[in-house]
Amino acid sequence: MSNDTISATFDASAYAAGELLLRVAASLPPLYYLIASILVVVVFLYNFLECHLLFDIFHGFLGDPVELTFNPDSDIYHGVASKCRSLHGRYLVTPWLASPHLQTVFLNFFGRPPSFKYNRQIYRTRDGGTIALDWLLFSDVAGGSSQVPTGISKEDSTPLMVMVPGLTSDSASPYVKHMVYKMAKNGWNVVVGNHRGLGGMSITSDCFYNAGWTEDTREVINYLHKEYPNAPMYAVGTSIGANILVKYLGEEGENTPLAGAAAICSPWDLVVCDRFIHRKLAQRLYGRALTIGLQGYAELHQHVLSRLANWEGIIKSRSVRDFDNHATRLVAKYETVDTYYRKCSSVSYVANVLVPLLCVSAIDDPVCTSEAIPWDECRANKKIVLATTAHGGHLGFFQGLTAKKLWWVGAVNEFLSVLHNSPFMHYQKKMEAVGLHSSLESTIDHSPYVNITEDGMLAPASENTMTEKSVSRTSKERSESEITSEDETVENSSKDGKVTIKKENENSIEKKSKDENINKTVADVIYPIKRSVNELTKYQGKSIWLLAYIAFVTSWPFIGSLGFFFFRKRFNKAPRKNN
Repeated sequence: MSNDTISATFDASAYAAGELLLRVAASLPPLYYLIASILVVVVFLYNFLECHLLFDIFHGFLGDPVELTFNPDSDIYHGVASKCRSLHGRYLVTPWLASPHLQTVFLNFFGRPPSFKYNRQIYRTRDGGTIALDWLLFSDVAGGSSQVPTGISKEDSTPLMVMVPGLTSDSASPYVKHMVYKMAKNGWNVVVGNHRGLGGMSITSDCFYNAGWTEDTREVINYLHKEYPNAPMYAVGTSIGANILVKYLGEEGENTPLAGAAAICSPWDLVVCDRFIHRKLAQRLYGRALTIGLQGYAELHQHVLSRLANWEGIIKSRSVRDFDNHATRLVAKYETVDTYYRKCSSVSYVANVLVPLLCVSAIDDPVCTSEAIPWDECRANKKIVLATTAHGGHLGFFQGLTAKKLWWVGAVNEFLSVLHNSPFMHYQKKMEAVGLHSSLESTIDHSPYVNITEDGMLAPASENTMTEKSVSRTSKERSESEITSEDETVENSSKDGKVTIKKENENSIEKKSKDENINKTVADVIYPIKRSVNELTKYQGKSIWLLAYIAFVTSWPFIGSLGFFFFRKRFNKAPRKNN
């Protein structure tokens, strides 16, 4: 049999088999195809939405244990977190919301928040900005009525909780209302510090909030502490609000009136989260939704943003990064978007947190990835307890068949309540601000501007000029303050009949001016050397003594040879005695 015959026979059999399959397929009822199509769609959606209902069924709906990360020597864990049942139990997701995406979407569109009304207080910031402080007092929940600020007396010692919402969220957001109502029901007074331009407020200055803007939080907390000094104060931040809160705690150290805090679903590292939100289709959808929310926020304040930022770029933004490039970094005066992300990430401030802090995150968070969680930093800090769950979505954590409760709300309520009744509350202690370690900062972030060299490379702008000005200004202010204080001392003494004011004041001023000129001359001579050494130690991260040792060891062969040559020459010139 020839090859042509074999080929023709094979083609005929293949055609017959294909025709047979088509006949069989045509003979099947349409219902079978409908069922098969539904199964394909269900399997696709089950995997796309990252559902875990089957996993929960196979495990008998026991839920997953809450994983705690803490320092073994932490008093906050042993004295507070160890007494919280919710942190040592298991979290079971609402069965019909067994997906991080379903939880996140359901929370934003429905959420089932409790129904109540806030009392609003308008607060003016020092730069002319306007912030809406929405209050819910425990007396409001108990059935009484009150108005702010007359609802709370200066001597009131009822615990006060400050809420910092997330990106484009305000006091009306469902998860905020869940937290506020729970704490008010627990007998606390609660105030939500809405971000600038949110909560129905207009922008009244050229300043906008961003992921690292801690000034408003700092100003509101200090104001509330001044108004109600006897009320122990706590703070809870969610999402971007959690990033702001942790950054604020790291900046303040001991110098904060907060007795405790909680950070829920913080992004931690904005650079990592930015990369994550562009990785998959689902994350890109979240990014697009956030961008639309930011554009809506921008349109509310177009009259200001169009002057400070690139309005055309804002309208055309397709991602959060685009919006930050055309708006946020320009208003906040950052060189690049990544510079803004690095400088505003709270991960660099975790080590400096000195207030009892509970952090809650879900491993399957579809917005703030678990890759950004600073596990080691939290474990090293004795003030921090990190609680993570396998499921929960972004700020969801629904539990129960009716999905009327959020697990993290109960956990925060329990943690803060136990902390309030323990000896581990933080008490404000004035101290100098602690700077970040140089290893945590990138080179481009050491100054607010960059220089462009001839070859097109970017380099951080020098801070020498600014430093020299600040040094001279500081010395001048110090001398003036010393003269002023001495004048006051002389005046007080003259009242007692001990000295004559005018004569001693003139001698003092003349003496101070001479000392100032001498000190200024010495400082001008020493300062360039001191500045060079400080810059060297700053960027190298080494001790000055280690650098001196290295310099001595590396230069010893040259110094030794030079010394040997010098002394040998002198010995040769010395007269020799004749025997």
